[in-house]
Amino acid sequence: MEFIEYTLYCKLDTILKERGISVLKLSKEIGHRRTTITELMHNNNMEKKKISAELIMKLCLYFDVSPNDLFEVRRKG
Repeated sequence: MEFIEYTLYCKLDTILKERGISVLKLSKEIGHRRTTITELMHNNNMEKKKISAELIMKLCLYFDVSPNDLFEVRRKG
């Protein structure tokens, strides 16, 4: 399998829109940097991004979702 053909995709943008929550509000409520949340929202540089287990846990608890609801593996392109 060619792993280089795939990327981790964060579905945070969709979740925020569905729930009517702003990045600023989320940032304040979970106590995490807004720029990191924005990068996840826009899937910026996901191949090189290190996402802490703490941030994943906070997002899952805040939205009452599992990591599978928050991320998926997609084929590039």
